[in-house]
Amino acid sequence: MAERRRESASFVLGLLLALAGNLLVAQNAVAQDGSQAGAGEIFWYKDLNEAIAAAQQTNQPILVDFWADWCGPCKIMDAEVYTNPALVAAFREKMIGLRIHFDLQPEMVRKFEVPALPFLVFTNSYGTPLLEHRGLLEAEDMTTVIKAFPADLTEINRLDRRLQEDRNHFPALRDMGQRLREVGFYQASSGFYERALRHNDARRDPAQREPILYSMALNSLALQDGDAAASSLERCLKEFPQSVRKPDFLLSLGRAYILKEDRNRAKRSLDTLVKEFPRTPAAQAAQELLSTL
Repeated sequence: MAERRRESASFVLGLLLALAGNLLVAQNAVAQDGSQAGAGEIFWYKDLNEAIAAAQQTNQPILVDFWADWCGPCKIMDAEVYTNPALVAAFREKMIGLRIHFDLQPEMVRKFEVPALPFLVFTNSYGTPLLEHRGLLEAEDMTTVIKAFPADLTEINRLDRRLQEDRNHFPALRDMGQRLREVGFYQASSGFYERALRHNDARRDPAQREPILYSMALNSLALQDGDAAASSLERCLKEFPQSVRKPDFLLSLGRAYILKEDRNRAKRSLDTLVKEFPRTPAAQAAQELLSTL
């Protein structure tokens, strides 16, 4: 049980990064109305197209649950998680459910690149993945995640439709990255930003490329990925040395180096910021960070 709680808690900790703003509200909601949720069952679709059709009617997200008869943790999820009244109530309000049998639907296993069971994929209304989790998730933690999840994905769905028509449509790639970042899907956001960066519009126009690259760096910081953040920020400083965002580049780079436990490079970045831009809010934040190094 302790191992289960540690694994489940680690997922929720990750979602504190991915759904930071929504999650705090959701935790309060679980405490307030969890005991009042009615009993019942979750309705599960068995076919992706049917689940997508249902989700598109209400612009709701889909939870795809991969399982198998031989999967022990899957049986625990069935007995202890998906029967929880608070979870059932939250699920009915926010989600469309889809269960996929690992052995009987191999094309779906390949489509979602399932590494092991249980495997959960949260998608938009078109089945485009937004978040993934490998392993058992406790009822309380899943309820918190579901309550934190945006209930209406209208704008994300609209952009997805545009990208289905033209997967290389630059404004849609850029705007999808921005929208996903706004709602806390940092990893998915960076995936669309990466595609946008490869587009000729971004390659030719520094004014388009700079905010995308910086947003990717901020996504990496939110996900506590110091290596990826530092790489993006070093590139920002190299490609846009005269940018008005340079103080923010240096501050964020210092934070990235701190995540990498590279104190010397963190101090150099923050010292440069304080020296070159002494009266900026970024410099004040840098001084506070320097006092901790």
